Amino acid sequence: MLLRRVARPLIAAASIANGVDTLINPKPKIESAVPLLAKGQGMLPTPVNPALVVQAGAAVKIGAGLLMAIGWAPRIAATVLAVELVPSTATEHPFWAPGAPDTRKAHQQHFLSNCGLLGGLLLMITAPGDKRSRRARKRARKAR
Repeated sequence: MLLRRVARPLIAAASIANGVDTLINPKPKIESAVPLLAKGQGMLPTPVNPALVVQAGAAVKIGAGLLMAIGWAPRIAATVLAVELVPSTATEHPFWAPGAPDTRKAHQQHFLSNCGLLGGLLLMITAPGDKRSRRARKRARKAR
């Protein structure tokens, strides 16, 4: 229980900080999102504004990160953060793309850090519930 209370804010802090940084300086994220959005444009009924997608992603990171940090619906928040982390990692850190070796190495390190963060989020999603959720499940079983 104590470990979870410490781990949740630590994992959430990375998402909150990334979301705030994106809102303050969105240009690099927009530029990295444009190629991915261009590939999916044919499947969508209307054109998508890359700036709006990046800002919405930042808002999701901040909101879900805050919810997870304070312990309100932490599993749902961790699920949202995990789902958001996959495409943002793929667009922001393409270490497989051609380029300077130093740039590729930096992208690879960030990519692997995000994979570690994803692992922590998956653990948060699958962790056994706390006392309140166990009591709620017991009451639900008795009510049947």
